[in-house]
Amino acid sequence: MFEIIPKEIDRALFYFHSAGSNSKQIAPFLKEIEALFPTAYIWAGDGNLSNSALMSGHPTYGGLKERYWFVFPMDDACTEESFLKNKQSMGASLLSAGSFVNYLVDIVMRRYNLSADKIILSGFQHGGALALSAAMMRKYDPFNQVVLFEPYLLEAYFMNQNMIIPDTGVYCIDNEHIRKRTYNWIGVYTDEELRKMGMNAIKVTVQGGDDHLSMEMIRNGFAAILESEQKKKS
Repeated sequence: MFEIIPKEIDRALFYFHSAGSNSKQIAPFLKEIEALFPTAYIWAGDGNLSNSALMSGHPTYGGLKERYWFVFPMDDACTEESFLKNKQSMGASLLSAGSFVNYLVDIVMRRYNLSADKIILSGFQHGGALALSAAMMRKYDPFNQVVLFEPYLLEAYFMNQNMIIPDTGVYCIDNEHIRKRTYNWIGVYTDEELRKMGMNAIKVTVQGGDDHLSMEMIRNGFAAILESEQKKKS
């Protein structure tokens, strides 16, 4: 787990890793993030679950280096048909994980006297789905920004009917390789689908790239938030 506590705190940034990884995924980028947000409390923890992201894989609490934030109740977790068929049970998994995140964020907000508009949730793939799920639950005290590195449509399939958050900026960060690969896989661009569901999705695509989170994605993704804030001030 990583926790960075500067002397002056005026916001908080949370990062959630992808499936089968852990908080060390963000380690190579921490200095860059600190430079962008010098007065931010920064938290990156390890997912609660190990063994498998599938119920059939008998997930357990902690214990291994490979960690997960939530589980898929179905074995074929890669098709739209499967997502929709298991909508209610998958939604329950995301809601439970998202509630944990909101509880954690509320503790930090009280500790450092922060309002919800000073919170940034972020994550890569599986972790991004968790971040967006948590934000989608935040009906009455919404977050301003969610940063999704290689965004997935998981939470949107299960939660979009009741929990749209048009006031929250949903930054969809990818690279040209990931964007093409996602389209070849399921025939959609995630940011476009999120906009169709009523979300304020902002696309940031960096040149080239591969399957991994990169410094360019980190730098451009968080810089987009700072740029948006400057525009609001001016």
